[in-house]
Amino acid sequence: MAKFCIHCGKKLKEGEVCNCKENENKQTSYDVKESFLDALKGMFVKPVDTIKKYTDEKHFNLALILVAIFGVAAALFTLSLFKNAFLQIMSATRSSFYSLMTASVDIPYLKYFFIALIAVIAFSFIYTGLLYLVNTVMFKGDKDYKKTFSMYAVNTIITSITLLISAIFLFINVSLGLIILVLGSTLNMVYMFKGIEVLGVKDKNKHGYIYLITTVFCYIVLLIVSLIFS
Repeated sequence: MAKFCIHCGKKLKEGEVCNCKENENKQTSYDVKESFLDALKGMFVKPVDTIKKYTDEKHFNLALILVAIFGVAAALFTLSLFKNAFLQIMSATRSSFYSLMTASVDIPYLKYFFIALIAVIAFSFIYTGLLYLVNTVMFKGDKDYKKTFSMYAVNTIITSITLLISAIFLFINVSLGLIILVLGSTLNMVYMFKGIEVLGVKDKNKHGYIYLITTVFCYIVLLIVSLIFS
């Protein structure tokens, strides 16, 4: 009696095991890699088109990877800012007391790295959750959280690169590094606004309010959390 694969329907010989699931897994991994490279290039060549292309629930796995990279970039920037700003302040004082304090301080970089990493990833889920609620409940947009998260995630490409470049320039000059951060953050804000256009609210007059209300709600939540943990 002939046997067939329960997944793809391929006719199997006696004792043969179909490798369709293995090939499917390989194809999925390949697609994620290709999508990542395409999105990375696209955010510099055709950012608006790239945001529209990757604002889709099918890119949710890629979105998770992008947010994880964003968290690592933000954590590295935080360590660089802390280290270089601290050293610059110590150098500016040129005091024997501060020199002694600098030499004796043991900064737990690994601890701060993981704290920053977890905080940024948590912030990403909080922000996208609020954006989803504002967009769907208040303005009747698309009821698809994965789509909202994917839009946010593809925008983190610019932010992640900005944070890494800023972290490097902080070793040269703290002010220059912060200027780069502000410029990159401004660009990200523009792209986020363009991304909101893809979330189902057709009236463009409301997009600014969606962004503003989400941001205000997010700061309120962060304030409450900081007060609780302070």
